Amino acid sequence: MPAAEIMVFRSRIWDINQKSLYLQNDELVAGYLQGPNSALEEKIYWIPNRNFNREKFPIILSIRDGSQSLACSFGAQPALQLESIPISDLYKDSKEDSTRFTFFRSYRNGMWRFESAAHPGWFLCTSSKSNEPISLTQNPGSSQVIDFYFQSC
Repeated sequence: MPAAEIMVFRSRIWDINQKSLYLQNDELVAGYLQGPNSALEEKIYWIPNRNFNREKFPIILSIRDGSQSLACSFGAQPALQLESIPISDLYKDSKEDSTRFTFFRSYRNGMWRFESAAHPGWFLCTSSKSNEPISLTQNPGSSQVIDFYFQSC
């Protein structure tokens, strides 16, 4: 399918502690953005991943107008990283090639969670501290926040 035909969605995402996502030294971090700093907030661009069961709501996430995509590293201890791969290129990839860029979106009690397709049981998270990089965790709790607001914009 040509890139021009791909429907890319744009949303805001922030954690339950009201921390927004922004870039700092080429890392995606979560912090409190107020006043003029609120312009630093990164919008999330996303597309469904048609290679997975639709009932799991598989999506590919990116920032910077869809030019940098969130990926899970390989290995037993997965890490979240930004890769300079346009979201439109990932739409065309096979299931094997797009798995580490895919997150299963689930909704519970008004909050969203994003589970790694490449590492089941690992969720996108923010730190309870401000201005820390977003990452992945399989042990959510008071120090790792996995519940987000996710709103179209």
